[in-house]
Amino acid sequence: MVTDADAGPATPRLTEVAYRRLLDMILGGELEAGAVVQERKLAKALDVSRTPLRDALFRLEGEGLLIRRGEGALQVKTVTLEDYSHALRVRVTLESEAARLAAGHVPAATLAPLRARMEAILHAAEASDAEPLSRAELDAVDDILHEAIAQASGNPLLAELIRQVRQRSRLFGLERRPRRIREISAEHLAIIDALAEGRSAAAGAAMERHLTNVIEDLKQRIFAPRG
Repeated sequence: MVTDADAGPATPRLTEVAYRRLLDMILGGELEAGAVVQERKLAKALDVSRTPLRDALFRLEGEGLLIRRGEGALQVKTVTLEDYSHALRVRVTLESEAARLAAGHVPAATLAPLRARMEAILHAAEASDAEPLSRAELDAVDDILHEAIAQASGNPLLAELIRQVRQRSRLFGLERRPRRIREISAEHLAIIDALAEGRSAAAGAAMERHLTNVIEDLKQRIFAPRG
């Protein structure tokens, strides 16, 4: 393990490695909601010293993924339905603007393979036994598309805010369930079309429609009466 004394100028790199690993652990559920952070155990698991680990934990705390308890210990944030709903509504505002700004600026080399993969998902979703596979692929394409839009917006602060809010909304876990695969695929294709054709207003509207539909789906799943 690299010690603090050995880290020196490499500490920023080690901090980034620790941050990415911890982020994956939180979003993947390896560090569960409500879990108390044990620095010594994490440092050993990640093979980093306490200094870059603490810097990474401080960053995650600043992003709202970790919270500090009364006695000072850090804990993985438990995301409530209200938190998730707020995050989605913020995403509507931020990502609609990002899509408007990104129209005509996302490289064709990025959009073309995304379109091909999305069309394949749409076809695969028609076969009932292919749903788990198509859902996993949809999640992957969704990440790439939304990140490409954020980057192409030309506004680094907007892009960073989008990443943070998307991370928070993922903690709730509802977006990663096999629902609306066909509808989401069609919504994504509409966004891709508008981006490729440089239609700013249409790109913004397509993104707003997509995220608004996610919110409506949330309402139906949580609040609709069950027979």
